[in-house]
Amino acid sequence: MTTATPAEVRATLVALAAERGESLSALSRLIGRNVAYLQQFVHRGTPEWLDETDRLVLAQHFQVDERRLGARDPWAPAGGDQ
Repeated sequence: MTTATPAEVRATLVALAAERGESLSALSRLIGRNVAYLQQFVHRGTPEWLDETDRLVLAQHFQVDERRLGARDPWAPAGGDQ
């Protein structure tokens, strides 16, 4: 699996949140950011990439390979792609 582009990361985050019925505001709070943080990431492209710690928390929360959120050396759930 290759590293996702910023646009792919944003689309993935939106899709994962929608699948779970979670808001970007709630996910922003989960990672300890202000409620508009992920909304700005998705819609304004700021920041361009998720912070390493934020990405890890989100990958673990959604139980997805961290590369889907832009990681190069990912954390992956047990039984995931290695």
